[in-house]
Amino acid sequence: MSSAEIAQIPARILERARFSAKVRNLEHLAVIDDVANDVTAGALDVATARLRIKQFVASTGYQADESARGGLQDFLSTARTDLQVRMNVQLAQGAGWHQQGQDPAILDAFPAMEFVRVEARDEPRQDWPRRWNAARAATVLDGATDSSTGRMVALKGHPIWPELSRFGLPYEPFDYNSGKGTEDVSRQEAMDLDLIERDTVIFPDDRGFNADLQARPSARSERLRAAIEATGIGRFDAGGVLHYIDPDGGNN
Repeated sequence: MSSAEIAQIPARILERARFSAKVRNLEHLAVIDDVANDVTAGALDVATARLRIKQFVASTGYQADESARGGLQDFLSTARTDLQVRMNVQLAQGAGWHQQGQDPAILDAFPAMEFVRVEARDEPRQDWPRRWNAARAATVLDGATDSSTGRMVALKGHPIWPELSRFGLPYEPFDYNSGKGTEDVSRQEAMDLDLIERDTVIFPDDRGFNADLQARPSARSERLRAAIEATGIGRFDAGGVLHYIDPDGGNN
C-alpha cells in the first residue's frame, strides 16, 4: 500500500499496527518492529536502528531504481529508514502520552491542548491552519478556536484531533515527518479563549486499548471459530464478527 492507501485503514487498526508504505516483505517489517520497540524502550539509538534496517534490506539483494536512490522511495536510504524508525517510535510515544494524560486531575487542570510546532523543519508545511479549520468545520465548532485567531487550541477529547490527524488518531504525530505537536493549555486559559466553563468536566478516554477493535476473518466453520476463540484473542458474535478481548479484562 501507498501512504495514502494506508491512511484509509481504520484508525483503531493502525493504532495497533506496524506499517511502512510499499513494504511487502514481512521480515523487513519485523526488523522495523524490533528496532522501533528497542528505541522506544531506550535500549537502542536511532542511528543504530537505521543501520540494522539497512543491513537487513541489503541482505535481501534489494536495489532501488536509479531515479529513486537516496529518497524516500529507496528502502536503503537514510531518509527512508529514519522515517520508518521515527514514525513508529513517535506513534508509540504518542499513544503512551495520551493514556497518561487521561488522569482526571490532569484533565481538570489542563482541559485543552494547543497545536504548535515542536520540531523545526527546513520546509515546514504551510497548510496546517487550513487543515485545522477544515477539521473544525467537519466536526464541532464549539470547543476549538478558529486558526484565524492566531492559535489552534481545542479541548481534549474534541473530535478535531483525530480529524486533523493523517492517521485518524487523537495524538501526535499528525502526519508523516511532521514537526507539529501539542502542548497542554490550563483551564484558566481555556476559559479565556471561551472554550470551556469553570465547572465543565472533561471525561477521560478510558476505553480499553481493544475496546472497539473487531474484525470479520474468513472463519466459516464452527471448528475453526472455536480454535480461534480458544487462543483467548476474542469471541465471535452471531454475525461472524470477532470482538477482541481487552487484555485488562472484559469482552469488547
